[in-house]
Amino acid sequence: MSAVAQGPTIPDAKATTLKTAFQACDVGALKGESQKYYVDLSAVRSAAAINSLRTRLDFLDPGQFAAVLFTGHRGCGKSTELLRLKSHLEQEYRVIYLEADDALDINDADYIDLYLVLIRQVLNEVGALKLHLDRPLMERFEQWFKDITEETEESVAKSVTLETKAQAGVEVPFLSKLVAKLLAQIKGSHTQRKTVRHQLQQDIGRLKTDMNAVLLDAFTKLREAYPQYPKGFLVMFDNLDRVPPDVGDRLYFDYAAQLQDLNCTLIYTVPISVVYSDKNVNNAFSQPHIVPMVNIYQLQEGKLGYNPEVLKRLGKLITGRMDYQSVFAAQNGNAGALVMRLLKASGGHVRQLMQMVAKACLAAASRGATQVEAVDVDYVIKQEQFNFERVVPEHHYPLLVQVCQQQRVPQTADGQRMLFNLSVLEYNGDRRWNYMNPVIKKCDAYREALRLAQGQPQDTPTPPIVPPTVP
Repeated sequence: MSAVAQGPTIPDAKATTLKTAFQACDVGALKGESQKYYVDLSAVRSAAAINSLRTRLDFLDPGQFAAVLFTGHRGCGKSTELLRLKSHLEQEYRVIYLEADDALDINDADYIDLYLVLIRQVLNEVGALKLHLDRPLMERFEQWFKDITEETEESVAKSVTLETKAQAGVEVPFLSKLVAKLLAQIKGSHTQRKTVRHQLQQDIGRLKTDMNAVLLDAFTKLREAYPQYPKGFLVMFDNLDRVPPDVGDRLYFDYAAQLQDLNCTLIYTVPISVVYSDKNVNNAFSQPHIVPMVNIYQLQEGKLGYNPEVLKRLGKLITGRMDYQSVFAAQNGNAGALVMRLLKASGGHVRQLMQMVAKACLAAASRGATQVEAVDVDYVIKQEQFNFERVVPEHHYPLLVQVCQQQRVPQTADGQRMLFNLSVLEYNGDRRWNYMNPVIKKCDAYREALRLAQGQPQDTPTPPIVPPTVP
């Protein structure tokens, strides 16, 4: 029997040691016991995305369905907010939350794959709720799958796992088993992926029609048996924002029609790069709901400085998990000085902040210290810089200089890539603007690009980098 993977250890009280502080910095979505770490950031970043998404779904009447887009930078807290939204929506919906990267090859996702995941998840939920779908309808749908894939009861039975055969004592329908096999093939190899998709695309109209008939029957049976879910099933596809920009373009532009007009309500997380495409995603979907960075900046005498109130609020992500005076060494009598350096280096990116705190604890413990000191903070910020140096192409550095000078990212493939790899961040509230991830400022390639942009001769020392004036 294989061992079951354990989640992160959550300290019972505020962390006071490097080990417990490290454990408290898990960067996954806050769920279960870790929800105690939730910090409401609505006072320091726009909450419009969350509020408008909730209102959009509240406004739907029973029998009305929608496909809505939810986006923001990876690591900004979308998953945590979705899980909190889930508890509100469960008052009217039977919510199915799933992490798409568990079921798909996230680097080559296709709408066919999403169809299969949707079919499997809804059928499994139907089985768990002991609903009985229309038998002739299901038989026709199953027969179509058998014909198009040349699969049989016997061939599927040989390949499915025990987990697929029965979940918590519930018998899984044959179609769900077949779809599980197809998904495994899609995720398993490029050749099988092409074969399965080609088979299903031969009669994609029939697939969508039959799938919608099954979804509508599931909606009807759910309402009859469980009147507490008058709006039927709501499926949250989380982690689709991790698909590369080219895959995001294919899904949300080329196949926008296939992802909509389905007989259940869907939330798709999308890469923020999609929002910046000149194809205009609003032409295909309703306006996406965008979670911005925490805006740690403010205008000071024509220069871009830091907003102390925002930094203080963002700091609660750390002080809510640990006794920072025990974990961080004081600098000139100020125990919060090192915390403040990490807050500024994060650029308001929640995951980047928590990762740096965790790495600082690890670095300090690795050298035998009992507290995080300046050398550890220097080290983790430098490591973040090195990470970007490995992924940022040389020709992006002049563009990053332009982003800092103009506070906007070019609406090009390069601009989309910079948003995707987090070298450029979006802030919004009263206005929307972009700025470079602050840890990149010390990169030699960025400094050289800045020198050239300023027209300095090569032997002239580069002056300190002054944040640009905000127009």
